[in-house]
Amino acid sequence: MVDVTPVLVDYRERQSSIPHALIAAGLDVQLTDLPVGDYVLGPGLAVERKGPSDLGASIRDGRIFDQAVRLQSAFAQAVLMVEGEPRGIAEDAWRGAVCRLVEDGFTVLHSLDAEDSAAWIVRLAKRARRAEPTTRTDGPRRAPRHPSAQAEAMLSVVPGISTTMARSLLAAYGSLAAVAAAAPEGLRRHLGIGPVRAARLAQALHGGYVAPVDREPEPERAPRGVRPARRWILKGPAPSDELQSFDRRAIALRALQSAVDGTQLIDGLTGEVFAAAADMGPR
Repeated sequence: MVDVTPVLVDYRERQSSIPHALIAAGLDVQLTDLPVGDYVLGPGLAVERKGPSDLGASIRDGRIFDQAVRLQSAFAQAVLMVEGEPRGIAEDAWRGAVCRLVEDGFTVLHSLDAEDSAAWIVRLAKRARRAEPTTRTDGPRRAPRHPSAQAEAMLSVVPGISTTMARSLLAAYGSLAAVAAAAPEGLRRHLGIGPVRAARLAQALHGGYVAPVDREPEPERAPRGVRPARRWILKGPAPSDELQSFDRRAIALRALQSAVDGTQLIDGLTGEVFAAAADMGPR
């Protein structure tokens, strides 16, 4: 038997050749407004497609990492399809961002062009349709065996907490139980943990359990292009110090290198402290 549920395609993809390729391959395609991802190919598999221009823009404003967290929260298998050669961003920057996604457990495929993307997505959709898949689709393919790796995995499912941040927290506190027992103000003193991430950790670790049928629906994804521009703010140690604002993180980091000790680099979109002048070193 073959799964005959439709492949869900975000309506923003209707101008690409991929929905037509899916239909030509005999798959039932349904255009819809997906809250996350561009293609839902099965109950546990979704694809986010990034063209040459979109990848660079989503890395610069950090949107890609938020999308990755949301995809991984909603689907057992989340795939990023990088199409063509990214434009408008340095090669080291986009390759570094993709490596970070791989480290966080994201599957990345690189296609040559839209036609090649269509071929990949058709193949993935057909495999997702199988009645008896070769791998489990209700969780990761391989669960970590080491207890420390399990602790990292548990923390890194919290939105905004990457595997790297989970390791940093566990190294600082010594155990998952110690992280859970830490006071919110203590967590906020950890580099990279501001009020937003501290609140998300507190919700995940201490919030009461709510059954699936009683949960609030997930917020729908805002239309692309309406997300406010990310600004990077330098805040001096004295209350009277004038704030400096930058639209590029790299430029803000260069300015931070010559700032007085105690100056903080703040993500204007989330309010998180990204770095401090006294912490600056090789990156």
